[in-house]
Amino acid sequence: MQHQLWTRALFVVVLIGLYRWYSSMPGRGPEFAARATAELKLPYMEFTGTLEQSAGDMREHRVIKLPNNLVVLCTRDPDATQAAATLHVDVGSLADPPELNGLAHFLEHMLFMGTEKYPDEGEYIAFIKKNGGQYNAFTSLDTTGYYFGVANSALEQTLDRFSRFFIDPLFAPGSVDRELHAVDSEHKGNLQDDYRREFQLERLLSNSSHPFSMFSTGNLETLRDGSQRLGLDIRQEMIRFYQKHYSADIMRLVVAGNYSVDQLIEWSAAKFSAIASKGDSRPASPGHPLTPGVLGKIVRYQTLRNVHRMRLQFAVPELKAQYRTRPDKYVIHLVELQSPGSLFDYLKAQGLATEIYAYISTINMDGFNIFDIVIDLTPKGFEHYGGV
Repeated sequence: MQHQLWTRALFVVVLIGLYRWYSSMPGRGPEFAARATAELKLPYMEFTGTLEQSAGDMREHRVIKLPNNLVVLCTRDPDATQAAATLHVDVGSLADPPELNGLAHFLEHMLFMGTEKYPDEGEYIAFIKKNGGQYNAFTSLDTTGYYFGVANSALEQTLDRFSRFFIDPLFAPGSVDRELHAVDSEHKGNLQDDYRREFQLERLLSNSSHPFSMFSTGNLETLRDGSQRLGLDIRQEMIRFYQKHYSADIMRLVVAGNYSVDQLIEWSAAKFSAIASKGDSRPASPGHPLTPGVLGKIVRYQTLRNVHRMRLQFAVPELKAQYRTRPDKYVIHLVELQSPGSLFDYLKAQGLATEIYAYISTINMDGFNIFDIVIDLTPKGFEHYGGV
């Protein structure tokens, strides 16, 4: 789905909390105490350890764990003009069946198509827009995220609607064809994006037996036509995927607003405790997609825009356990330095490059990571890429 720019700031705020404690003690260690909500006396566990918080952060945070093992970060911001929530599921396109590329993405679309409690497929969207908000979702390799921003006064009612995505979705049969075309439309839009094209090329060049090599967005050919060729019902395959992977045990929720933390906990417990707990439903890590047989190659490709770029990729191991120290950040800092004597300083002085940057695929990836160094070249640098 297309990102709404104004919600990104809110999303970043809540994601800071989400990823900071994603693999840390909250939800996994012994420092939890039994509690009950003030109004409905609903059970939950409260993290009693120390939460890391910057000196300039005046917001109040509390981490809880619901009886279904869903870990929730509740944040009170008295100055917030809008409330926000995001729920992430630790499963993404790497879990797609090989015969149905894009199934996780298609599921993301279909979750918006009504629930048993709110069967009108347009009700959630209409309610958010009525209350000055926006919504969105995305599917990445290893996670699927859903989020919204809305007027503070509408937070409880929006949470009630939002939670039902993960409790009693209808996957309305009448919406299947339309959403398949919506997925296909996203794919066609991506065809004009050099970065998307480059990413897909990167995947095609990886180990063909690894799910990283598959086509994550999906389109009519892989989803509708592919299922028909195999005699499968695409809706039933999607429901099967949802029932297998969407478990409270691999979900994380963040709720932020100008209400008291106790009130945010009350709503979280009341509305999200019914999500089914199925254990750790993440797919097993299949190892690294950049095996020795696919490394050591130089690939040239034609871009749509008039750019000259060099990308160097390195296979690195899983870094999730190093999320506190982030060794990749030290290497990135050294690569991106622009001070005298740095790599960029030399390349620029020689008229070979205009920019250099580096990044890791994602710190949360299970089983592997990919380290990229990207250099924007001048025409001279492109001609003499070997020297660069």
